[in-house]
Amino acid sequence: MPKPGRRIALVLALGSAVAAVLVLCAGPSPRPPRGRLIAVNGRRMHLVCTGAGEPPVILEGPQTGISALWIPVQSGIEAFTEVCSYDRAGFALSDPGPLPRTSAEIASELHALLATASVGPPYILVGASAGGFPVRVYAARYPDDVAGVVLVDSSHPDQARKLHLPENPTAEYRKWEPLFPLAHRLGIMQLGIKLDMRRPASFSKQWSEVVDARNSVNSYRTTLREGEAWVESAKQVRESSDLGAKPLLVLTAARDLGTKWRPIWVNGLQAELARLSTNGRQIVLENSGHGILLDAPNEVVEGVRTVWKGARAALRR
Repeated sequence: MPKPGRRIALVLALGSAVAAVLVLCAGPSPRPPRGRLIAVNGRRMHLVCTGAGEPPVILEGPQTGISALWIPVQSGIEAFTEVCSYDRAGFALSDPGPLPRTSAEIASELHALLATASVGPPYILVGASAGGFPVRVYAARYPDDVAGVVLVDSSHPDQARKLHLPENPTAEYRKWEPLFPLAHRLGIMQLGIKLDMRRPASFSKQWSEVVDARNSVNSYRTTLREGEAWVESAKQVRESSDLGAKPLLVLTAARDLGTKWRPIWVNGLQAELARLSTNGRQIVLENSGHGILLDAPNEVVEGVRTVWKGARAALRR
């Protein structure tokens, strides 16, 4: 369901028209890492782990795979266990990864990152939006490493067909890629992000960190590369096994759905995800849009806590 904002494309178009009369200036200085830069297969990846406890919670971001989007959620989870967020390869402070950017590749990189960082399994995996794809592939590939799963308005491999969406959600933005370096240098990307994303109530001064993290040429290029791999990623998810009896919670956004799409998304695709486990359930959030981790971070924290408690109890048996 997620895709780059249309306002950003408009701003890029305006920027290209006036670029000749603007004075080039250096882009914003990169913000120092909140976590650790860890070398994985010769590439740096940015991992942010806080709190203490077992099992640890691993946060997989949406199509814009940056750790900063998880700040409100992570600050709540760290109160009861260890929790880690990260910048997927190519986003924010993490170096670009190999192509194609499929869910299987992302899951493999996350597995290597956690092993290198000595964050031991089993984990509670949390996937938001498009991040649900690599979470499901990870759980299928490394079942002994996963104790429970939370899907936050997760993408579904059949959503393009059921919702009549394009299979490559980023295809229409490919034409702007040659302008990315210039738009970044002129500050146009940062302006587009601010126009496209309203500061949610869950953020205060940290919102600038989200804007800074998204404001990079690599981040925009990686968004396109992940979009181009969408069909293959969806195939990988369809071929993944279910979760057996592991605790599973599906949080579903309903606020912005009309009467046409609600039955398909809420009662169809999302309800189907909840049946991936015999111990799965769905919670529909009527007052949240698709970005639940921004609109309703407390509900995400409480959902994770519930799955974490269930998994912890099962591990102690």
